[in-house]
Amino acid sequence: MTAHVLAPGSLDGQRVLVTGAGSGIGRGIAVRIGQLGAHVIGLGRRDDPLAGTVAEVERAGGSAQAHACDVRDPDQVAELIERIGGDGGLTGLVNNAGGQFFARAEDISPRGWDAVVDLNLNAVFTMTRAAHPWLAIAGGSIVNVSLSGVERGSMGLAHSVAARSGVLGMTRTLALEWARDAIRVNCLGPGTVLTEAFLAGMTDQRIVDRLVEEATPMRRATDVAEVAELAAFLCSDAGAMITGQLLHVDGGAHLGSGLHLLPEEDA
Repeated sequence: MTAHVLAPGSLDGQRVLVTGAGSGIGRGIAVRIGQLGAHVIGLGRRDDPLAGTVAEVERAGGSAQAHACDVRDPDQVAELIERIGGDGGLTGLVNNAGGQFFARAEDISPRGWDAVVDLNLNAVFTMTRAAHPWLAIAGGSIVNVSLSGVERGSMGLAHSVAARSGVLGMTRTLALEWARDAIRVNCLGPGTVLTEAFLAGMTDQRIVDRLVEEATPMRRATDVAEVAELAAFLCSDAGAMITGQLLHVDGGAHLGSGLHLLPEEDA
């Protein structure tokens, strides 16, 4: 679908870093931001998917570079951000990297809990803190990709909702602390986005059908392009007075019965 509303050149002159840029929502955001004129710096775990993102950005008329990086490693992140900032500065950061598995809370092991919290909360803080000095120079924008329903809970996602609720609290706190640096900090709450990674983690098609047809008032999935356009908007001058917000792009799912990732008999 086409969700483009921003004018060509809306992000001219910007340099925006996107984590988890190798596929799915992250790739969609990287491509759209590049298409609007920003130079995109994509981060991810593997080189090959990132190369695909760079090629897609360039086909869309933008410019991009990519770096394989473990966003959970503070030393690796600090070194890379310093290099990127020194190469030309940084005006935007999209913290998209994340992931989780679906399980009842009593079935989540301590190791599983720690892994999800480390990726979805600790890594976001690590990246954001490292980027702060460069964003302060530019008066930049931070967009944290979260979840629909993060304020109400989602069965099957106790670890991820806990982590992303922490990101929301951090977002609002940094919006207050860093307003002095003209840095804006916001969260996006996508609904059900049918990416390859999401569908690969689903073993019960009935859950997917329920998420889209029953739990989403608009009765359809959220498209990657819709998330990407809102992320680009928050990086643009049009979003200059928006900070500390959780913006849902979920067809009203956060108001409905909830996006629960457990089978019907367990939900």
